[in-house]
Amino acid sequence: MRFLFLALLMIAGIIGAVILMQKGQARIAAQTPPPAATTPDATRAQAMPTPQAAALPTPATPPPMENLPKDPALAPLPAGAVADKTAKAAPAEPSRQKPAEPAAPAFQIVAKPAIAAAGILETTRGRVTLTAIDPLDPSETCGTGSSTWPCGQLAATQFGRFLRGRSVNCDIPDPAWQGEVTARCTLGKEDIAAWLVENGWARARPGSPYEEAGRAAQTGRRGIFGPDPRHP
Repeated sequence: MRFLFLALLMIAGIIGAVILMQKGQARIAAQTPPPAATTPDATRAQAMPTPQAAALPTPATPPPMENLPKDPALAPLPAGAVADKTAKAAPAEPSRQKPAEPAAPAFQIVAKPAIAAAGILETTRGRVTLTAIDPLDPSETCGTGSSTWPCGQLAATQFGRFLRGRSVNCDIPDPAWQGEVTARCTLGKEDIAAWLVENGWARARPGSPYEEAGRAAQTGRRGIFGPDPRHP
């Protein structure tokens, strides 16, 4: 029993000592302030300088204005030079487009015309007089005295034999033409007025493109410039 009692006393003393030690540590912890919490990122941020502070240099004191070099481009310009510069800078006016030239008149078909005279075609729409020639009046005569012959009527007859009732093309601008018109007409590729002048059945007007052919017909005594072709 004595040993049991001693053992209990020893255990109680150990437990009391442990309780006293825990109370002392708790008192010390309550009196000591807790240290500030730091993270690795915060520690590294405090150790490294900021990029802006490292990149920006210390501003230097600007030099006086009188010591700065003078730029010729910033020098003031005279009034005349400003006007010239403004005139040169003004955009050039766009070139005016030339008006389009009128298109060449289209050829109109004159269908199977009748012969009013050597150089005059007659249709239901009116009469077409060939340009640059003087047509012969059907009542005109050629020759003198007993050798007079009806050259105007004979010229119209020869003209009709040449056309033989075929349609011709005439450079009449108005497709709805009516009445009296003057035009250049062709039969296929042949100029009708040129045929009349070359064969002496019409007179070329002075200055016309047929004038040379008219002189050749007169020199060769063809058509109205020769004798009556009915009595060779």
